[in-house]
Amino acid sequence: MVWKGGKKWVYSITYDEGCADLLKYALPVHRKYGVPGHIAFVSSQVGVIRDVPGSTYNGMMILSKGEFQGLRKEGWGASCHGMTHAVITDENIHYELYEGRKTLEKALEFPVTMFCLPGDNSHFPIVHAHAAKAGYLASMTIYDEVNTKKADLFRLGRCPLHTQYPGPFFSAYDPYKRIHQAIDKGGWIIDYCHCPMPGKPLHPHKDCTTEELEERFKTVRQIGGDEVWVAEPNEVVAYIINTNIEH
Repeated sequence: MVWKGGKKWVYSITYDEGCADLLKYALPVHRKYGVPGHIAFVSSQVGVIRDVPGSTYNGMMILSKGEFQGLRKEGWGASCHGMTHAVITDENIHYELYEGRKTLEKALEFPVTMFCLPGDNSHFPIVHAHAAKAGYLASMTIYDEVNTKKADLFRLGRCPLHTQYPGPFFSAYDPYKRIHQAIDKGGWIIDYCHCPMPGKPLHPHKDCTTEELEERFKTVRQIGGDEVWVAEPNEVVAYIINTNIEH
């Protein structure tokens, strides 16, 4: 399986919520390794202090439109993480998915064509049934899987970058996670975390440290060499769609 430019596999990374501290801590690592990022924004939380019921990131400043536009110039992209980060039901589906996309497009002045499941995968079925109707071209889950060119674009897996996952598994940070599987399958890894911090993550089961993030990027570059396409998820989705149309 060959990707854009003859590359053999693909690597992407996303950040849920869009904490402004990404500019201070993660962006320098992205610049060092030439890796574009991607923000999954809660549509009602652009450029404000995070205030979502029950969120462990409440009180943190979220990226503004201007800050995101600066990231856009460096190849970053965005997706909708719901209007309010709520569990999606029949009652709120239009507000969270449909209005969420329109609100985020207006807030960022950016075409929003990807959705990112908030919380967990429990509401995947209803999101899957509505995403295309709501104007999205793809949606990302938290199924820990490597994607392929033939994957369902509305069920894209993402691999968590965490320092220590909670019990009963307690899986620890792994800079090689799924890389060799992606190489063997000619696949596409979409990593995700939230807001890496130096030395100690804010939430070990949701984040890695900036040092671990750098170790991950270094490993991708060293193992991938000239065979890895390091790309922002919207770009990969567009490539898959256009390739399928052409063939």
